[in-house]
Amino acid sequence: MQSCLSTVKALADETRLRILRILMTGTYNVNELVAILAMGQSRVSRHLRILSDAGLVRPRRQGTWVYYGLTGLWEGETRSGFLPSFADELSANPLPLAGADDRGIKACLGRRRKQAEQFFSSVAERADSQRDEIEGPAGHHSVIVELLGENNGEPGTVVDLGTGTGRLLPLLARAARRVIGIDGAREMMDVARRRAEDEGDLEVELRLGSLEHLPLGDGEADAMVANMVLHHVANPQAALREVYRGLAAEGRFLLADYESHEFEFHREKLGDLWLGFDRDELSGWLELAGFEIESERELPGNRRRPGVFVMACKRK
Repeated sequence: MQSCLSTVKALADETRLRILRILMTGTYNVNELVAILAMGQSRVSRHLRILSDAGLVRPRRQGTWVYYGLTGLWEGETRSGFLPSFADELSANPLPLAGADDRGIKACLGRRRKQAEQFFSSVAERADSQRDEIEGPAGHHSVIVELLGENNGEPGTVVDLGTGTGRLLPLLARAARRVIGIDGAREMMDVARRRAEDEGDLEVELRLGSLEHLPLGDGEADAMVANMVLHHVANPQAALREVYRGLAAEGRFLLADYESHEFEFHREKLGDLWLGFDRDELSGWLELAGFEIESERELPGNRRRPGVFVMACKRK
């Protein structure tokens, strides 16, 4: 009963309803919420504390920053239907300041995207050598190719999301009949195009576009690969929903990324927006997007590189 009363009290305030609605679109730190809501930090922090005490939101540390998200999404479930029903209610009865909040969210995500785009535009020619110098050579590419061929053998069309310099393209081209590489930085695409030309016989098509708005038709891909790219995406949840849209029925999604870590230098040196991901959090996002996790592999980290996981998922 006390838990129910805490929830009811927490929801009995327009500002807290606005915060919950904002967090339904993704995770944000306090400074971002202050900008979206156009309120003082102390006021926003007080409302977040009430929502946290009621078990509706939960903070998650990312290095020196703290992000807030809906509790159900952190835990990989949806609070017994609370989130969908709450979303339906807000759609039927929009809040007075919903339009202003939506504009604030768009501006916040735009700033994140601009930060990532500026970084990759500036390092395109040296991106591979810079990452290898900092972390050492990647050891998970062979795992991606192995998982890609599981169950269904050679896939038809495979999309390399955030292809960057095209480092994975030759491996994917040998494992699939057709490969499409997508990236949001034109300078990185130029490097990937030269790599594909140097290989000579690669059946690769390159498309410019963001992961949150994929330049793909509905169900165009048989499989997609997100190789160390999700931590560069402004809104990872939106990207996962786009992956689902672009996959054919029962299409497969291979996701390789960092475990949650504390290597703060990744922000400056490697342009990372997120310091890895908590597995329960990510599992919740995948489930909400419509995916079923089939298998997982783990590669331990070291003092130079965070741990890496590779998830093989299927579109339900």
